[in-house]
Amino acid sequence: MVGGRLSCLFTYIVGLLLGVFLHDVEASGEKQVIHRKVGDSVELSSNLPTEGVSRASWKYKNLAVAYENGVIPNNQFQDRVEFNNVNFSLTVRELTLQDSGDFSFTSATKDQQKPTFIITLQVHEPISKRPDLFSNISGPGLNGFCTVYLDCRAASQSNITYIWTVGNQRYRGPKLQYTIGPQDGDTIFSCTVSNVVGEMSAFKSVRCRNNTNILSKEENNQQLVWILSAAGGGLLILVIIIVMTVCLCKRRWSGSDSNELTVYADISDFSPEVDPSDKSKPCSLYDTIENRTGPGQQKPQTIYDKIQFDRMRKASVSPYQEVS
Repeated sequence: MVGGRLSCLFTYIVGLLLGVFLHDVEASGEKQVIHRKVGDSVELSSNLPTEGVSRASWKYKNLAVAYENGVIPNNQFQDRVEFNNVNFSLTVRELTLQDSGDFSFTSATKDQQKPTFIITLQVHEPISKRPDLFSNISGPGLNGFCTVYLDCRAASQSNITYIWTVGNQRYRGPKLQYTIGPQDGDTIFSCTVSNVVGEMSAFKSVRCRNNTNILSKEENNQQLVWILSAAGGGLLILVIIIVMTVCLCKRRWSGSDSNELTVYADISDFSPEVDPSDKSKPCSLYDTIENRTGPGQQKPQTIYDKIQFDRMRKASVSPYQEVS
């Protein structure tokens, strides 16, 4: 009985000492973390008493930046840093992503060295635009459901967190695979990209249809825009061709002889030699292609008469002849 009590007491004491030890380790390992975005300014303060301090210095990644007499020349921040020698604070302006890291402050009095104080600065790229959202749908499968594949891409890659929202459900990660059915109608997928200095969201509406051509509303609208654009471009080209053709024809007609009745008159200026007393004149180009005959022969009225010249019948008053 006594041994059991001693064992319990020993266990309690060991646990208490271990808890105190772990508490001290955790406290000593704590760091102050400050988040800023690119272009901001930050003031780093040691939060330690300044009374009686004879030596003080700031370091960035173990490289000296300032001490009690002021800023060290030619430091890595290149005139973007200021040191207050009254409260020993350090101010860095126009932050860049490369300024992220540990700043350590050390101080001492005439009698003792004070503990080192560490501040971790994290500079983030601001989220200035909505993420790009891509989707693809397969199905419906044998079970009648469609599988939606979504990909969310942020312009900034500095410590980005991706959150998908579908109805009341939330998912993490830049990509999402989700199953929907025709009965679900339009399903809205929301992707939110965020970091500690801001966030942006993008949305996509998708529907599962009972056919092989399954597209989201946005994709259908995009295809319609392309079709209308192509049709409009083709119509414009057709109008230009028609206008150019009409202008060209008008130019040719305006420059032709007023006595010419058809465009075929431009082909040749040949004027047949006919008997002035003969009142029958050629009515078309075909009458004037070859209008030469010997004396006393009947002159053909059309080119078709020449094909069967020896078999030509008596000339007719009409310009259209029968070919035998």
